[in-house]
Amino acid sequence: MNKEELLQDLWGKINSGEISKEEIASLLKNTEPTTKEISATKRVSHLPVARMLYAIGAVIVLVGIIFFIAQIWDDIGSFGRILLTLGLGIVFVFLGADLVRKQADNLIGQIFHVIGGLLIPGGYFVLIEELNISTRTPWPFTFVFGKIFLVYLVLTIIQKVPILTFFTIANGTAFVYFLVFSIIDGIPYIDDEIISVYLTMIVGASYFFLSRAFQNTWNSKLNGALYLFGSIFVFGATFSRVFDSELWQFLYFLVVFGGLYLSIYLKSQIILVMSTIFLIAHISYITSEYFADSLGWPISLVILGFIFIGLGYASVNINKKYINSTEQPLQ
Repeated sequence: MNKEELLQDLWGKINSGEISKEEIASLLKNTEPTTKEISATKRVSHLPVARMLYAIGAVIVLVGIIFFIAQIWDDIGSFGRILLTLGLGIVFVFLGADLVRKQADNLIGQIFHVIGGLLIPGGYFVLIEELNISTRTPWPFTFVFGKIFLVYLVLTIIQKVPILTFFTIANGTAFVYFLVFSIIDGIPYIDDEIISVYLTMIVGASYFFLSRAFQNTWNSKLNGALYLFGSIFVFGATFSRVFDSELWQFLYFLVVFGGLYLSIYLKSQIILVMSTIFLIAHISYITSEYFADSLGWPISLVILGFIFIGLGYASVNINKKYINSTEQPLQ
């Protein structure tokens, strides 16, 4: 049946009342994309390219600034060094804030925030150095990161942009570390290494709580990074205790299995992968520590190989059954 026959048949059914003109109009309305939909599709398709170009441009700008400052560093004096580091960082932050204020999803404004956020901490370090402020204790750095944290916290509350939340968390993390080590500085019988390990566990756990709070909010884009760094902090810090404590050698199994459960609860492939990797590392350590001499390395390797295959199979099934069906990849 050619096009003319189809049209004649359709017209006959319209005249007989089998099909109404309203039904045809409704069908055409639902099947033909509007101009707005087409333009939106084109805009979305070009967005990743734009983001990539902005990111590359930001890296080039930052590298260029660093090399430029390095070339003239010895010739500009203390004031010039402070101006070209801290001052330039503040300028980029103000430019970014102004652009984001005019348009919340302005990518250029967010790139300016990234450049400013990377320059400002270094600028404060230059300020401390040029003013000859004593750094025999961590307190100067505590005040620096505390101030930067408060500034970014205020900016985040005002503008509600994920990149600002990222710098708030990053500077807040640095502030917590410097604050704790400033408080315990000079106190005898306190092992800084142990304090660092347990503090890292707490910080990593706080990232998981933040990611849970950020779900279905404008900060949800940060969840992937929070899952990754939270996993590294918690699993990495606890794994460092395994080498010195038989109790932790047992408890670490509970930690990584808790991570597997958390990956299901938060629907996170990242936590699942990191939990599996650290579980493999722990099993490898336990095998080499307690069974290599009795079984011999060849047999130990065979056993480890089957264990790794089993863990890989279990991880794939957990991902398919509990995570991948309801979650975007790499979250």
